Amino acid sequence: MQTWRILVAYASRLGSTREIAQTIGEVLVQRGADVDVLPVDAVQHLEGYHAVIVGGAIREGQWLPEARSFVEIHRDALRRLPVLYFAVSGLMSDPTPAHFHEVYGCMSEVRNLVEPLEVGIFAGALNYGRLEQHQLIQVLSKGLPEGDFRRWQDIRAWAEDIADRLLLERARQQAGGSEAL
Repeated sequence: MQTWRILVAYASRLGSTREIAQTIGEVLVQRGADVDVLPVDAVQHLEGYHAVIVGGAIREGQWLPEARSFVEIHRDALRRLPVLYFAVSGLMSDPTPAHFHEVYGCMSEVRNLVEPLEVGIFAGALNYGRLEQHQLIQVLSKGLPEGDFRRWQDIRAWAEDIADRLLLERARQQAGGSEAL
C-alpha cells in the first residue's frame, strides 16, 4: 500500500492551536501516515496530499481569518480530498452542549465553502497576559477563565478516530484507482 500523506495546516496566534495540530500530526504518524504540520500561510499547494486537516482558533466569534483564507484559496483542491476541520475555543473550557453548538456555528461559513468529513472542537489555553487590551475585555466579558483547558486525551482520541477514517478513505481511493492531486 502506498504511503498516505496528510497535511495538518493550522492558524494560531498564541500557540495553543499549533500544539494541538502537532499532537494530531503525531497521532497520525503513529498510525502510519506521512504528515506535514504547517502554518496555513506556509502552504503553497496541496499537490501530493491524500487528505487535509485544517485547524484554527475561534476569535471574536469567527475562525481565524488566515484559516478561512486557506480554505478559500485552496477550495478547488480541497473539494477533491478528504478534509477535516478543527476549532479551538475558550468557550470549551466549559464544554456544555450550548458552547459546543456556538463554536460549531462559528464554522458554518467555512463549512459552506468546503464541507468537511468532520469538525473537531477543542478547548484551548488562555493566558490573559498574552492578550491585547480589547481581546482581554472581550474574554472577561464572556467570563472565560485563564488557564490551559486542553484535554489531551480527547484530542488524541479524535486524532485516532480520524486516522482510522482517513485510512479507510485512502483504501477506498486506491481501490477506485484515484490518486492524490
